[in-house]
Amino acid sequence: MFFLIPVGSEEGVRRLPYLTIGLIAFNTLIYFITSMVLNNQVHRLNQINQQLFDIESKYMYRIIEEDPEMLQHGTIDQLREKFADDGIIPLESEDYTRWHLLYKDYKRQRAELVFERWGFVPKRFDVLKILSSMFIHANFFHLLFNMLFLWLVGCNIEDDWSWKLFLGLYISAGIVASLIHTAAFPHSEVPLIGASGAIAGVMGAFMIRHYKTKIRFAYFLWFFLKPYYGTFSIYAGIALPFWFLQQIIGASWSVESGTAYWAHIGGFVFGTGVGAAMKFFGLEQKYIAPMVEESFEKLKVSPKMKEIYKKMDAGDTAGAVPLLLTILNEEPQNFDAPLMLGRIYFEKGHLDDAGLMYSRALQSIIRLDDIELLISTFEEMEEKKLVDKINEKLLYELAGFLERHKKYQLAVRAFGFYIQLFPQSKVRPKAIYRTYILFKDRLNDPNMAQRAYAFLKKEYPDSPF
Repeated sequence: MFFLIPVGSEEGVRRLPYLTIGLIAFNTLIYFITSMVLNNQVHRLNQINQQLFDIESKYMYRIIEEDPEMLQHGTIDQLREKFADDGIIPLESEDYTRWHLLYKDYKRQRAELVFERWGFVPKRFDVLKILSSMFIHANFFHLLFNMLFLWLVGCNIEDDWSWKLFLGLYISAGIVASLIHTAAFPHSEVPLIGASGAIAGVMGAFMIRHYKTKIRFAYFLWFFLKPYYGTFSIYAGIALPFWFLQQIIGASWSVESGTAYWAHIGGFVFGTGVGAAMKFFGLEQKYIAPMVEESFEKLKVSPKMKEIYKKMDAGDTAGAVPLLLTILNEEPQNFDAPLMLGRIYFEKGHLDDAGLMYSRALQSIIRLDDIELLISTFEEMEEKKLVDKINEKLLYELAGFLERHKKYQLAVRAFGFYIQLFPQSKVRPKAIYRTYILFKDRLNDPNMAQRAYAFLKKEYPDSPF
């Protein structure tokens, strides 16, 4: 068993992505409303279906006699059409009268299903349903993975191009995705639902615009009764084409399945085309950048930071470094500058400098009391194997900060690093004891708690803890 989930990217944003957050919130709200409605609809449909089957089972032998292939290869709809048209049930019988009424009710109830009413059916082309289908999801995991990918790429594209152009890309990609799916399956009566076509368009634009940005993935592998889990990062210019290749392989089966591969392909190619046009024809620089610049004026972003963002977007890290160093001196509490410097130094292989900058960013984030930002920065340092660059005092403070914010698993990891890295520390026994308490009282893991306590007594037999 293997799971791979995108959990973030290393590319920051300059303002809160209101539209991306709004789209995620709206999709989630629609999902919970429609799922409640759908549960009632499915329950009623199952009741009717059972009553139909009770009648049909009495006459199924006639189907076996007349068309045995129908039972093996026919769909339930084809089977019922045969019951309706071929006189399988005697027309004058009470069974037929009851079956006919139930079948009419069955078709009416099914037509009212959320997916049928709001999903896009290629055979019954409806432009409005192309739009409504983008906000309907089949189940919680369908919603979850779509929203994870939307958060991953949407924040940056909204930040780059403004919310208006981002929304235009999102809707347009969704429309193109539906059209490509229709071209592949023009006679399909299966409703197309979900935001994945629209999100694929944003992914395509992100791949062009941020191909050097590293995307962070979490993985879980269950192999020979042993779990393996962790995170790793990979460039968007590698991860997203690999995802696209998966869609092409899926589509090459040329059979309509539960995954709309052609919709994904259509959306992604469209988004890639938009991103490429913006880049190679200079449209972003000529028309979008001034508009975005104006919005930053309203946000009062400092001229130096605006210049830094420009240089970073252009790939001019050498030009950005002096400005970032100036920001460090002028704005000691700024966490963006040391974080950006840490990433630049890491890419150049200057690990000591990278660790120093990441540590400075951690200090600022702790002062800001931003737990989510602290977690993402700490996990980034873990992936890059830079935790050993954090000084003794800061690492202990970080572990305590995580514990106070009830992030107990992360706190245990941070204390574990501290215990390993600073064997001569005077507060090491306390760090081990706090790890023991976390396992015992917070994580309900008596086995690990016992091991932590045994380790404490072995290392410090005279410890008061």
